[in-house]
Amino acid sequence: MGMFFFYNNRKPRKFNYQPILYNPDEEARQERMQKRIAEIKKEMNEPLTPEEENVNKPDIRAEYLDQMKHLKRRKEKEEAGNTTFFSNNGLLIVILLILLGVFFFWILS
Repeated sequence: MGMFFFYNNRKPRKFNYQPILYNPDEEARQERMQKRIAEIKKEMNEPLTPEEENVNKPDIRAEYLDQMKHLKRRKEKEEAGNTTFFSNNGLLIVILLILLGVFFFWILS
């Protein structure tokens, strides 16, 4: 059990949040680029196509999955499809073996 001392208290960790999916420089650059493209198309009297309008919308789910290590590993395992019967049903097999052992022990004694 720890002792409480007034002169040796530990300080709490500082809050250091770094956003994963937000890059203000990249966002500002893309915004400037889109404005410039819109100006050029306006000068040339060309309408924006639906594909060009949707270019700005990022796929947040894909970015999030790429940033999270455990989700990335899970996705890679699902894509590989390397699952065996024992890895999927290991706990069930162990419980079944224990129950069989208890059953035979009960019958023999």
